[in-house]
Amino acid sequence: MGPKNYGIYVTVGSFVGVFGILLLGGLNKVIIREGSKNIPSMHIFLEKTIGIRNLLSAIAIAICIISVFFTQYSLQTKIYIIIFSTQLAWTGWKGFFGTIYQATEKMQYTSIFGIANRALFVMLAILFLNYGYGVLTLLLISLFVNYLILLINFKFSRKFIKFNFFQKVQFNTYLLKPALLFSLISFIGFLASRVDLLMISFLGTSNNVGTYGVAYKSAYLGEMLKNIAATAFFPVFIKRFHKRKVKATLLIRYSLLFGAIIFILTIILSLFIVRIVISLFGSDYRNSGEILRVLVFYLAFIWMTLPFTISAQATHNEKYILIAGSIMAVLNVALNYILFLRYGLVGIAYSTLVVFSVGSLVMSSIIYRIMKIQGYLV
Repeated sequence: MGPKNYGIYVTVGSFVGVFGILLLGGLNKVIIREGSKNIPSMHIFLEKTIGIRNLLSAIAIAICIISVFFTQYSLQTKIYIIIFSTQLAWTGWKGFFGTIYQATEKMQYTSIFGIANRALFVMLAILFLNYGYGVLTLLLISLFVNYLILLINFKFSRKFIKFNFFQKVQFNTYLLKPALLFSLISFIGFLASRVDLLMISFLGTSNNVGTYGVAYKSAYLGEMLKNIAATAFFPVFIKRFHKRKVKATLLIRYSLLFGAIIFILTIILSLFIVRIVISLFGSDYRNSGEILRVLVFYLAFIWMTLPFTISAQATHNEKYILIAGSIMAVLNVALNYILFLRYGLVGIAYSTLVVFSVGSLVMSSIIYRIMKIQGYLV
């Protein structure tokens, strides 16, 4: 596609993704936390949130479409964003079915459907790109594949928990209050990292977005692996803390172990990463490799915080993640602007390293202290 067209593709996805905060994705965490305690009753929590999910999806799509007219993007990019805004409904429902697999500890289905989705998308993308199609076709393929797999997902999920799909909108404060908090945590996480591409689209060019996008998406594979680990262990941590206390040294030990392993791997990877990027994407993306050589080190810090963030969410202490995340978000937005103007694209990578090195220490310290006071850690 080249850096310019890929930059447009990434810009569309990043802009639409911002409005995911309106989907109140934190409902998924609440459902898992409540449903994991009593699986036979989980359908009650699912049915109480179906109506509000549909309403929020419609609102998010509408606001996304309205907002695009206030940007400086080209008319072509705006049209792409309007078309791709329907992705927001898929985002909400994907998380909904994911809660069923997590709570019942059938996460292999999440992997199967995820792999099937990406494999089908890649095959169709390669086919159509070889015939000369571009960004619009890729966006349409993505929508088609996502909704096809979602339909299959719906059929399989009912094997484990049956629920009535057609429900009216219910405003259950017991579920909505913590869901709002979890959603804010997610949005703060977006501002602390994933906002980088969106800021580049405002501050720079499509070429800049495409160049940094390759580096960011490559590094994000390590973060995706961390998210998968968090997804797998979340129900386990809920049950563990629900039954008994946990040794504090255990969390610290795993935190340091995760951080050390990932740090060593990133050092080794950084030695060859430029050549790997050029081999995979071509010489046009050499700068992406140079950026990735710096950016990849942030993965060690996010893995270090993993035991602490899961523990906080499992014990209703997610608000402390929000406090630490807010510091990271403000710092990231400010540093992105300053360092981009001073160092260019690599300045965004420098910003990410500073934000996550400081943020991991602050977040882990706050969570450790609070859980120690509350008696969850001994």
